[in-house]
Amino acid sequence: MGLRQARAQRVVRAVVPVGIGVGVACALVAVLVADRRLVALGREDLRDAAALIYLVAVVSASAVGMVLVRNLPANPAGWCFAALGISMALSGVLDSYALVGAVADPGSLPFARAIAVLGDASFIPWLVLVSLALHLTPTGRPLSLWWGRAAVGTALTALLWWIAKCLSAKPLDPPFTDVINPMAAAAWAGPVEVVRGVSGVLTGLGVLIAGLSLILRFLRAEGIERRQLRWLALAVIPLPLFVGLSFLGSATQRPVLVILSTSGFVALIPIAAGLAIGRYHLYGVDRLLSRATTYTLLTAAVLLVYLGGVVAIDLALRGLTSSGRSTASALVAALAVALAAPLRVRLQDAVDRRFSRRQYAALAVVQAHAQDRPPGTTLESVLRRALSDSSLGIDYWVAPRRRWVTAEGLDPTTDSRDTILVVRNDQPIARVSFDDRACEPELVRAVAQEGLALLENTGLQAALELELVEVQASRTRIAEAQLQERRRIERDLHDGAQQRLLALAMHLQAALVNGNPERLREAAEIGVEETRATVRELRDLANGLHSTTLTEGGLAAAVDALASRVPGAFELRVGEQRYSPAIEGTAWYIVCEAVTNAMKHAAGSSMEVDIEQVGDYLVVQVIDDGPGVANPEGSGLRGLADRAAAAGGRVTVLSDTSGTRVRAELPCVS
Repeated sequence: MGLRQARAQRVVRAVVPVGIGVGVACALVAVLVADRRLVALGREDLRDAAALIYLVAVVSASAVGMVLVRNLPANPAGWCFAALGISMALSGVLDSYALVGAVADPGSLPFARAIAVLGDASFIPWLVLVSLALHLTPTGRPLSLWWGRAAVGTALTALLWWIAKCLSAKPLDPPFTDVINPMAAAAWAGPVEVVRGVSGVLTGLGVLIAGLSLILRFLRAEGIERRQLRWLALAVIPLPLFVGLSFLGSATQRPVLVILSTSGFVALIPIAAGLAIGRYHLYGVDRLLSRATTYTLLTAAVLLVYLGGVVAIDLALRGLTSSGRSTASALVAALAVALAAPLRVRLQDAVDRRFSRRQYAALAVVQAHAQDRPPGTTLESVLRRALSDSSLGIDYWVAPRRRWVTAEGLDPTTDSRDTILVVRNDQPIARVSFDDRACEPELVRAVAQEGLALLENTGLQAALELELVEVQASRTRIAEAQLQERRRIERDLHDGAQQRLLALAMHLQAALVNGNPERLREAAEIGVEETRATVRELRDLANGLHSTTLTEGGLAAAVDALASRVPGAFELRVGEQRYSPAIEGTAWYIVCEAVTNAMKHAAGSSMEVDIEQVGDYLVVQVIDDGPGVANPEGSGLRGLADRAAAAGGRVTVLSDTSGTRVRAELPCVS
């Protein structure tokens, strides 16, 4: 279904704008043909006095509609503008046909009188389409449910007005006053005129309500949306005057006033939308519009070069055969195509500078930095200068660590500013935070895309900076841990073995001074016991530094000895394979620290230790069923991560309500 929708959208984007343009062009050609026919019949007085305003209205509505339908087919506002241009062009065709067939040369064209009636009522759809466009701009949705109902009500009353006008027995507006309506419902003349009058007033009121909805949307908008709607709000302000003049001209039988007033606001609103597209990114298609303008100018230039060259060669080489002329024409065509590429660059540069000067200047700053890259200049400072936003910041995504960092590898400062995410192949590269009062999101996005390669390179440097920052922090923590461990050993020796030995020495000294053999024998026995206790304390202290069981029996024996001293259920899965002393020491330290943390903080009744080799890594896991309150950034677990990182491995901690899992992966050699 998604593929079908994508294909349907491509067809719409390719075919519909072309169809709109061709239809409007054909209608204008038909109007010109009818105009020539009126001149041939000697009825120049029937030519439209407001043709210029009418032409501007048709072209502006059609152009804006084509651009929007091409680039935003899901936004109904574009379809409203396109339908407005087509309906105005069709109105011109109907009026021109009726002028020739029903006024200038009656009976010369079939159904001319009926078409005159339809042409006389053809301005009513204009009002509906304008009101719908005002209700739906720029989001494609009405301001609220009630405003949407008002739009539907305007369309229904306009339909009643159009039907009543087609069935009315009253004379048509000049110059069709002498044309008799073949569709008139004479028997229902009274009710028809009542419906016609009431529905006409309600339709005009609906147009004013649509203008009011856009004014309210403008007043409620902030920032970029407010700037987008400014031009349309200015165009809507004189809307009551235009509508009033239109009804006045219809009531006083002044068709010129009707055409001027109706075509005036019908032309003004699409023109305002076009200006908003070019200046304030309304509907988000200004860049696409500049590209369309560039390729239009390029096509015209290439055609002029080709046609001019062919004509010049034809005049200069009249004496040659047709094959010689064809060869020369082919050379001219090749020259025109060769000139297209550099000409496109120059045209695009000129059009971009004209359509969006600020974006052009910002992109120029980024491009200049990409070419020169002066030392000591950061990409962040370049974007700040390009966008005139001193608060702009850039964070980079380090995928292996799944975290955002600054260019210096530090944690970013969190704030509430707007951000633009820069991605490549659906993978985040960077995020740009900015002040929306200083620059617009579309401008920031365009500048970020222009500097995508620079952002990727700086992101790689940020990842390296993060490694350096973490290595430095790890070294600091390891040095601090070593200092604390030395202090602990010093304290244990001072409070334990040293005190025992001092007490033993004093006891022996006292017995020696006394000289009593019984006292000497008692002192010797006490000395033996104290010496044994001191040896045990020193052995325990030494085992805390490095287990002799680990050295002699490996991880399996050391962990088994540890399990015998741990209360509660202890499940052990470890192989008998030996590894290098460094890897075994690191794994043993991780197991001891993780088990100690579990016994201290977890209230679980069971514990698991699983040690196995997976590929080139020794995987160590310690699992408990405690409450899961382990803090990976705590001093104990952070020390495990530092020790594993020093060995080239890593530690991950998963702690939730089901317990805590400490997993270490250490590179090893079988």
